[in-house]
Amino acid sequence: MNATPLAVFAAFALAAFCAFAPGAASAQVRDNVYAVGGVQVDETAPNAAAAQQAGFAAAHRIGFERLVRRLTVPDELARIAPPAPDAATLERLVLSVEVEDERRSATRYIGRLSVRFDPSGVRNLLRGYNLAVVDTRTAPVLVAAVSAQDVAPETASLWREVWAQGGFGDELAPLVPAPEALQGAPAWDVAAPFAQSASAASVLFATLRVQGATVSAALVEVDSANRRERGEVTARLNGGDAAALRVALASLADQANLRIQNEWKSRIAIGGGQRARISASALYTSQAQWERIKQGLEGAAQTLISEIRIEAVGREGALVSFSFVGDPNQLTAELQRRGVRLEQSAAGPVLRVVGR
Repeated sequence: MNATPLAVFAAFALAAFCAFAPGAASAQVRDNVYAVGGVQVDETAPNAAAAQQAGFAAAHRIGFERLVRRLTVPDELARIAPPAPDAATLERLVLSVEVEDERRSATRYIGRLSVRFDPSGVRNLLRGYNLAVVDTRTAPVLVAAVSAQDVAPETASLWREVWAQGGFGDELAPLVPAPEALQGAPAWDVAAPFAQSASAASVLFATLRVQGATVSAALVEVDSANRRERGEVTARLNGGDAAALRVALASLADQANLRIQNEWKSRIAIGGGQRARISASALYTSQAQWERIKQGLEGAAQTLISEIRIEAVGREGALVSFSFVGDPNQLTAELQRRGVRLEQSAAGPVLRVVGR
């Protein structure tokens, strides 16, 4: 189709000034920002019921502390005492607790839990402390938890396990474990098929090394255009058993996650946090292409864009508008990941199906 955006707009047959309502899946993904998974608890009490109750109460507190770190900018949080609500307030903020794994005895409860919090309640509490809330998600990052050649197979397996069980998939920049089949040195040509299967925009290679009582992971992120060295994280082994090794490896994963999350929040908070409004011509040659564009916009509503409106629709094009957070390059990359190409033309922004 050779029509320009202005020509298509002039030919629009139907004014359809209406809100575009993203589906339930989009709302669910946004709400997942307020769910904290992989919360490890280990509590002892006079009986099994009391131990479990203590474990759930501990999960409320640990989950809330992690959620506060997730939703706030580190510089702001450093200036004030972190919010520390009492047990009754925490219980009101918690919507549900799900058990991922648990072990119990007559007096002890060990569990890995997922705690879901009330979004509006948490936002109101944090704003009461004069903390800005950042809850805008970006595209997932696939994590290849690989190991140096001299790392024992059991240690390499545990390294992959702490990433799978850490609850990192609900972060603002979701970190999704890659299949074990993704191995080797950081390279996009090898990682691309895995990233596409996971709808991830990039792949973070976290290469584990063990030297004496020190474990470390070199972090390198690759995508279709860039290779970024993200430095190294380290931790000490406080003991020689499997439990001490798990704690150290979990610390590495937590440090790597914190690095990725803080960078995203800083980008949002410094200039990118302001919402901008864009109007674009969606050009298509069939109803199927128009549906693909709408699906791409709905997908992007899980992360960067909101307030989508279809303002006019014709046989070969539509005029749509939406708000977005972040910089234009992030927006372009996120739509591309969803199968929609955003281009700039002399007549303004244009949306097309990728491959057209």
